[in-house]
Amino acid sequence: MPKTKVLVLGSLAFDYIMGFKESFINAVSIDHDKEEYQSTVTADSRHQYFGGTAGNIAYNLGLLNIVKVYIVGSVGKDFKSLGYKEHIKQFTNIELEVDIHEDLFTAACYIVNDIKSNQMIVFHGGALDKCKDINLKDKIKNPEDFAYAINSTQSVEAMESFADQLYNLKIPTIFDPGQVTPLFPKELLIDIIKKSDILIGNRYEINQIINKTGLIEDELIKQTNAIIITQGSEGSELLYKDAKGRIFRVNIPIATPDKIEDTTGAGDGYRAGILIGLTLDMTLLDSCHLGAIIGSFVVETIGAQTQKFNIDNVRQRFFDTFGYIPQGLEQL
Repeated sequence: MPKTKVLVLGSLAFDYIMGFKESFINAVSIDHDKEEYQSTVTADSRHQYFGGTAGNIAYNLGLLNIVKVYIVGSVGKDFKSLGYKEHIKQFTNIELEVDIHEDLFTAACYIVNDIKSNQMIVFHGGALDKCKDINLKDKIKNPEDFAYAINSTQSVEAMESFADQLYNLKIPTIFDPGQVTPLFPKELLIDIIKKSDILIGNRYEINQIINKTGLIEDELIKQTNAIIITQGSEGSELLYKDAKGRIFRVNIPIATPDKIEDTTGAGDGYRAGILIGLTLDMTLLDSCHLGAIIGSFVVETIGAQTQKFNIDNVRQRFFDTFGYIPQGLEQL
């Protein structure tokens, strides 16, 4: 029987985006000798968006409604009252297997952008910090039905626990340490990479992994099956090895969006494309191509979960970008 399910692990969070019509430089006072800091920022705009790595990935999977998606995580008392639960439940192919902690808030990211596009960011984990206590066996009853899982950015403790559990459950895994990469001890980072099938990160994050582990890319690829490096407007790069251990590198261009409004969540769209491609038994290269396509739709609207597209849109842009349509997409 074909495996038709994917498991998405990571953060579910509210993003609060605010604007500041001045420069932060003019609003900050720092005395390094006295270790004193003072800043007063009056935001002129405030918007709430649904976000978090798991939420962003799942949203794109929900739009296409091709695979069955299980989101496992921890949220707070405001998850339902602020509309996130209803937002996710609009998709019939997504199952929410989340623990609700009534004494905590759902994770939140507060971002203020000044007039020069500098950012001031405050992140509050809240209920997300409870993910480290989750037992996947309590959440998923048939692990053999899962084509892939993505172990995406959250606390080191949670990612370590999930890596061990996924390995024991024999669910192929994409490891996505993201911005918490510097917090991993060297040996733990190497151990999780060895237990994962694919390592993904942007160029900065992969360089951090190289520096942390002391392994260059050609040595790092020996610890896993493939490495995917996203590079923003420069596209992405796929490193993989064949059965004989030979290493191959493929540069993957971006897909051109109709417009660019906001790049937030584009990388999560890319990850959603990979998960769909692999579940449809497409090659890893074609799956990365699909990731580039879905990422291009994300940037066309403000917010990581506001874009709209369907399978016909995806097929057309795939053909326009790469000149063919993979069989997995063609037969849908």
